Amino acid sequence: MRTTSSKASKHAHASRYANEIRAGQPSYSDESEIAKPRRSRRSRRARLFKIMMLPTAALLVTLVLAAAHFAGSKNRAAMPTGNLPGWHLVYSQGFNGTSLPPGWTAYTGEPGGDPEGYWDPANVTVSGGELHFRTTPDDDPNHPGVSSTGGVGFYGNPQTYGMYLVRLKGDYEPGLRMSNIALLWPNGNNIWPPEMDFFEDSGGDRSLYAATLHPGPDGDDCCIVRQYHKSAATQWHTYGIEWTPATITYTIDGKPWGSVVNSDEISSPARWPSIGMNLDLQSQNLGSAQPSRPIETMTVAWVMEYALGSK
Repeated sequence: MRTTSSKASKHAHASRYANEIRAGQPSYSDESEIAKPRRSRRSRRARLFKIMMLPTAALLVTLVLAAAHFAGSKNRAAMPTGNLPGWHLVYSQGFNGTSLPPGWTAYTGEPGGDPEGYWDPANVTVSGGELHFRTTPDDDPNHPGVSSTGGVGFYGNPQTYGMYLVRLKGDYEPGLRMSNIALLWPNGNNIWPPEMDFFEDSGGDRSLYAATLHPGPDGDDCCIVRQYHKSAATQWHTYGIEWTPATITYTIDGKPWGSVVNSDEISSPARWPSIGMNLDLQSQNLGSAQPSRPIETMTVAWVMEYALGSK
């Protein structure tokens, strides 16, 4: 089990984003945000052109996943099977048991750098073919009036490069800032952490979410590349990331909506992620408000992990 201290750099990133939210920032849009040192931004036309020029294999992946999405609007009905063009399936999980599957571990303790957060393993349950994340008010043993949330990591199949798909939905929670997050995090504890958040909302009505690459050295957030996308995240959607040596592509329901290109947007001291990663899923409180009773903040129907290349 990873301890809180081993994940401190990751949670420092998360709480830095939380601090922006508490300060009334950032100004959300569908544009990308590149932290200093800044490079010239490509125009929206150039970005759209790049997306339109996706390789044939990527377009086939889009068609397959879109077909699966429309075949069933709820949880497991949309779960793809087998390999996809350019990717081969290495792991899938539909949460059909009554406890976390082998290779999965629940978080415990305070997120690094975030005194308004606390993870309690009791907030993570498996039932009805779904993984459930709950928020419990006044549940931090060290800070009265602080709610607890849930988080898990899958450590059973770390890999370098790959495609990850997560089908999830968040609850509509007006007045609360319970962020739901899906990300990739390095397999080792004491190594440079190129965190990749491919879904991170800010709670409330969940109408927008961010995807953020943290490529700075030794946990330094000098060079983040962040993009925003509109989404009704209180409904079921499949959020994904396609990670290769050259590009990172963010998808929703099999359709690409954003990307990061190694040669265009990453320069020293930033480094392109090229180490083994694990999938993490978590909820985190971005504000001091808490619910009056325990509530479910995120529900996950299934996850898929693919390796790069055909098999």
